[in-house]
Amino acid sequence: MTDRDHADAVLQHVAVLAFLYYPGIQLDDPTYRLAEDIEWCIARLGDVSDTESERMRALIARAIIDPTATREELFTALAQLNGVLAMGRDE
Repeated sequence: MTDRDHADAVLQHVAVLAFLYYPGIQLDDPTYRLAEDIEWCIARLGDVSDTESERMRALIARAIIDPTATREELFTALAQLNGVLAMGRDE
């Protein structure tokens, strides 16, 4: 997988989870665990440092719970992490 593929996979998984998430989901489904959803997304990230992994976990959690407020920050962090926005890179 390329760096871009990893970033796209994370974004796609976060988008699905954000679409399904709603306040009170744990009341309706006591087995629901946000941490499991976060790990499902992190698994697509590839090899990153522990520091970056923790940073991405926090961003992913916020993006699932409040995608409108966090999506740009998550996208930018993924792009920077994977070098997708590197200067002079052509797609």
